Amino acid sequence: MDKKQPDGERTFWKKIYFFFPVRLFAGHLKTNHLILLSWLIPFLIILNSMGIRFGIPSLFLTPEYMGKIDGTAFLFMGLVTGSFIMAFHISSYVVMAHRYPFIVTVSKPFYIYSLNNSLIPLVYLLLYFYQSFYFQTVLEFVPVGQALINLAFFLLGVLVFVYFSFGFFYFMMRVWPRISGFEASKLRGKRWLRWMFRISERDKQKKMEETPRENRGPSKVEWYISGLFSTALSRDFSHYDKSYLAKVFHQQHRNAFYYVVLILTFIIIRGMIKDQPQLILPAGASLLLLFTLVLLMTSLLYIVFGRWTFMVFLALLFLGDFVSPFTINSYNNNAYGLDYSNKKAVVNPEGHGNYTADSLSTIKILDRWAEKNALPSGRKPKMVVVCSSGGGMKLAMWTYYSLAYADSATNGQLLRHIQLFTGASGGMLGAAFLRQLYLEKQQGKIKKLFSEKYVSEITTDILNPVFYSFSMSDWFFRLQRFRYNGHWYYKDRAYMFEQTLNRNLGPIFDKPLIAYRKPEENATIPMLILTPTIISTGSRMIISPVNVSYLTKVPYSKQLQNIEFRHNYRKFGADSLRFLSAIRMNASFPYVSPIVALPGKPRLALFDAGLNDNYGFLTAYAFLMEFRKWILQHTSGVVLIRVDENDYITFQQRTTFNDRILKPLGVLFTDWLSIQENNYLPVIGSLKKILKGKFYYVSFRFGSVNKRVSLSWHLTKREKMILKQAIYSPENQKQLVRLKQLLR
Repeated sequence: MDKKQPDGERTFWKKIYFFFPVRLFAGHLKTNHLILLSWLIPFLIILNSMGIRFGIPSLFLTPEYMGKIDGTAFLFMGLVTGSFIMAFHISSYVVMAHRYPFIVTVSKPFYIYSLNNSLIPLVYLLLYFYQSFYFQTVLEFVPVGQALINLAFFLLGVLVFVYFSFGFFYFMMRVWPRISGFEASKLRGKRWLRWMFRISERDKQKKMEETPRENRGPSKVEWYISGLFSTALSRDFSHYDKSYLAKVFHQQHRNAFYYVVLILTFIIIRGMIKDQPQLILPAGASLLLLFTLVLLMTSLLYIVFGRWTFMVFLALLFLGDFVSPFTINSYNNNAYGLDYSNKKAVVNPEGHGNYTADSLSTIKILDRWAEKNALPSGRKPKMVVVCSSGGGMKLAMWTYYSLAYADSATNGQLLRHIQLFTGASGGMLGAAFLRQLYLEKQQGKIKKLFSEKYVSEITTDILNPVFYSFSMSDWFFRLQRFRYNGHWYYKDRAYMFEQTLNRNLGPIFDKPLIAYRKPEENATIPMLILTPTIISTGSRMIISPVNVSYLTKVPYSKQLQNIEFRHNYRKFGADSLRFLSAIRMNASFPYVSPIVALPGKPRLALFDAGLNDNYGFLTAYAFLMEFRKWILQHTSGVVLIRVDENDYITFQQRTTFNDRILKPLGVLFTDWLSIQENNYLPVIGSLKKILKGKFYYVSFRFGSVNKRVSLSWHLTKREKMILKQAIYSPENQKQLVRLKQLLR
């Protein structure tokens, strides 16, 4: 076809093909996979196709700031979304702009390029508006008018950051050279900057070689977006010298470098502000900011390494695995209160306390419990053991809510009869919270356990500060430290997790582990045993303020035995362990509450208790077996209360080709809890025979196939409503009636 053929005779699709936004999108699909993939995760999240089980879409679509979903939260989300969009434009410009030389014929090259490169961001924003409106009105019960106002603030945030960035580039291109009189050539003589100039010259030379001479071939563009509501035909650039074209693009690259340095400096300084709740970004904004950093770093790598960027990126990830033992891992996530100063101190994992002495001391606790629950008729009381499942905030709320409700319905008899709490993660947080309230009630500090005030406290967001720290500082370096119990520790997301929990619940857990010893020994409160998993062996670290070495016994094995924390870490100040840290160690959810490294050699690392015993069945079984003779003699039986989510077991599952590839890996996570239950329930069931029929099973569960609650440390209003309504389900009411009869 003749190149001078009038536009009116060309086909519609050919016009579209040579439209600059289409050419740019095709260029990304063809060569810029690393940059294009940066959009994959945000798109999957807002489309509710990724992280659903963990509630991640709600973090993006209904951001929360200072406990509220309002215009301020959406403004922050908009600002960070604007930064992500600008990072995409900068990375794209650095990689692709020189392939379309006509861009230098316009007055604002980077601005025009970004307008035409906005197809993907525009689609993202439209989808975000639609999905966010749905999430706000349906899941968070936000009124329609307020939802629209929130989205207006989101758009305002996007526009403010985008046009601030354009202003920066305009300033650097047009204003700064005139007012500063600065010339980069003056720095060439500086020896410490010579490497930068070598990289700069190499980048400039590469642009000269790759820049096409004519507007044809893969880089051909016939028309482009010239303004928000206008288009224009591309101009001829063949009369421009290649060195001039390269100079223009190179200058923009240099400005992009300054921009990235400016943003990184801001993030580093911003990341040091950890203890001001009003300055903490919403969790979704923090995650998107991390994606922004990755994009900006990608653009820097491209300036240095060009087409080798992707391979260099993979090499850095690979090398990081070897470098991390000397750098990243030097910032161990510590358990606060313990002494890490003696790096040569040895821990004997096979050592344990005196089984007999510890068992006898626990029998004294049981005797006091029996005395407290003695019945006037002379009948023996029933002992209650609670097994509360792991599951983040949903189980923390459900454990507190269901048991506090049941205690109220039984006129305060339930908490009196509970002797032991076991479980994992969020379930044990809820149990610890309820137990602390029970202690304060006995001390006359509060009047009742069941209150909306406490529901609000246990369900206040934890993710905002945690993800803020993770995105702003944890992943590259940490600068700040704090002092606790005479020792120094780094401020990281583990610190933020504890401080946020402390702020949400009040300083009720800001005490050493040993503070609970007397109340447990006197049977004032139930025993509570935390059992985080030891990563190297898969066994359990038994954490209790009283001596419980008898729980470390594992028949026929001396290699994979459980370890009693207070006995094995006494020389490191085990009794001074901050109780908040003990709860965190028991709930070390990936990327949120990090793995904890204990002091001494060998350096043991602890993970979530759910990895070994998500339901607390193993600990409960070992405890009941140890004291079965005492139980048969002094009680009328044991009531085991299981606090958990409903099961969703189905044998009718559609299997795709991808499932055949990924399922063998996914089963390790998705089906792990079902595997635990199938293995442990028969063992628990055997207690009925061992206790001669004096074993009773009660369960409080929530949820259904259509009423799922995400596994997260953040709950939507709809999820909180599901949990509150669950106690009134026919099955839970039936279980409550049974519990009343058993305790009567």
